[in-house]
Amino acid sequence: MIHALASFLKFLWKLLDGVRRVVHLVLMLIVLVLVLAVLSTAPVTVPSSSALIISPSGALVDELSGTPLDRALEDATDGERETLVKDLEEAIDRARDDDRIEALVLSLDDMGAAGLAKLNRLAEAIGRFKDSGKRVEAAGGGFSQGQYFLAALADEIYLNPLGGLFLQGFGFYRTYLGEAVDKLSIDWHVFRSGEYKTMYDNLTRSEMSEVEKQESRVLIDQLWAGYREHIGAARSLDPAEIQRFADGYADRLRAADGDMANLARSEGLVDELLTHDEVELRLIDLVGEDSEHGSFTQIDFRDYLAATRLTERDAADGESKVAVIVASGSIVDGDQPPGTIGSESFSSLIREARQDEDIKAVVLRVDSPGGSHFASDVILSELALLREDGKPLVVSMGDIAASGGYLISLAGNEIWARAETVTGSIGVVAAMPAVDRALERLGIRVDGIGTTRYSGDFNSAGGLSADALEILQMSVDSSYARFLSQVADSRSMSISEVEQLAGGRVWTGRDAHRLGLVDRIGSLEQAIQSAATLAGLEDYGVEYLHKPISFGDALALNVIEQGAALGARFGFEFDSRALATRLAERYAPDLVGLLQLNDPKGIYYHCMCALR
Repeated sequence: MIHALASFLKFLWKLLDGVRRVVHLVLMLIVLVLVLAVLSTAPVTVPSSSALIISPSGALVDELSGTPLDRALEDATDGERETLVKDLEEAIDRARDDDRIEALVLSLDDMGAAGLAKLNRLAEAIGRFKDSGKRVEAAGGGFSQGQYFLAALADEIYLNPLGGLFLQGFGFYRTYLGEAVDKLSIDWHVFRSGEYKTMYDNLTRSEMSEVEKQESRVLIDQLWAGYREHIGAARSLDPAEIQRFADGYADRLRAADGDMANLARSEGLVDELLTHDEVELRLIDLVGEDSEHGSFTQIDFRDYLAATRLTERDAADGESKVAVIVASGSIVDGDQPPGTIGSESFSSLIREARQDEDIKAVVLRVDSPGGSHFASDVILSELALLREDGKPLVVSMGDIAASGGYLISLAGNEIWARAETVTGSIGVVAAMPAVDRALERLGIRVDGIGTTRYSGDFNSAGGLSADALEILQMSVDSSYARFLSQVADSRSMSISEVEQLAGGRVWTGRDAHRLGLVDRIGSLEQAIQSAATLAGLEDYGVEYLHKPISFGDALALNVIEQGAALGARFGFEFDSRALATRLAERYAPDLVGLLQLNDPKGIYYHCMCALR
């Protein structure tokens, strides 16, 4: 026995010693990576007489989704999937007054999805840059509709001879599963208040309802008209001709022998057809040559921000500040990473702003289609406490602030929207599937006993009783009545007046302002200035509040970032794909959004109103 105990202790000692050695090795590798990264990193400098490259990657967003660690892992493997609009806008505005920057070059090939509100925000920054007398050039292998919205503002647009430009307009399309669901003998029971609340129509119908077509038609026509007017003004073209170009594209392309690039030039949408090397020579003539790299003198906006931000201080303790809190993504219950609005995590940011004596006013930036009824109300209550503490709250709407996104906006002293914002969708919806018919086809039935008449009435496998259906509908109706009352109280309207605007209908920001659902039309910067004015501030700093990163994530983040930088420096690259997620995001975005929702009662203030 003694011998066996001694052997076990000896084994345990060796095991612990092995673990110690592994831990030491890992720590040594971490330190080595950090030291090498520090030694290999050269300070970023802004060359004189250079061009600022605006080269967004992925979707344009108000807030990067996921934790910083998640984003670092994605960037190291897949490249950037999102770019902050704020960073692009800040870089352009800094460059406007920087004598070292002589021109702006829009390199938009990697830019992904972007809403009109975000595009207009960047367009205004580009316009301010042009007002300084500096040139803007745009070059691309081809231009998507969103990319061209920005490229159109350039003094010269260069398109690759093998590229093209296709304006397909705006649409609202969903994948309808009603027939397939019926063939599977599944019954989706949908409970709604508001005939325009069509969130679950794709599960119960096989085609778009006339109500949804009517509502969507008004919305997309307004937004498309705004797009055509913007392009027309930028390129000195008649918006009606842009419509004719889009509608008659096949005929015009046929006449151009299928040459998309030449068609774009002949229609006046681009200026010249140039290869990459020819564009380089044009830009060398404009800003000078970087002989070391064999290209024109340039700096990417990311490096430019890193260099110029080093010269500025953060807002000092004791200085009056306006805090900006970004509400981006679906509203769900609990603690959530950035890019999703969690009732707990987001409420903690509101409390931070409320309890910080240096923060004198708050701007809530909303870019959300809504989500959980419960989570939306929790956030609204927390915002009300901030108001009760005497801190002005101004809401700035981005691309979308609908349903629950509109509800949380009601707390503001003022609500600002852009003309192209999608808002409203005041309505409530819930759904519950019943699979009893599908199970019966397989010979499976549910049976049992309970202590009340309703014990088995809410069992999806056993089917929902008539009473269960009525109870769920009454719950939705009650939530809708509460929503109407909250809007009426906030907007100084009667319930009947709100009902005329509600029912789940969505509005552009322009119409919402006309109807009294928002107060002002304007930018985020104007909303910040208004918040400062309400707080009586003349000198103030602006601080964006974010969910804090944990120590462990911060350490891992540093290692990943520095390791990736070293790998790139020595020619090593990573390449992997989260295939399932990518496919879902591309082909079933409605499903991705639905999978996030987690309301305790299954009741939602949510709008399926994204354009594609």
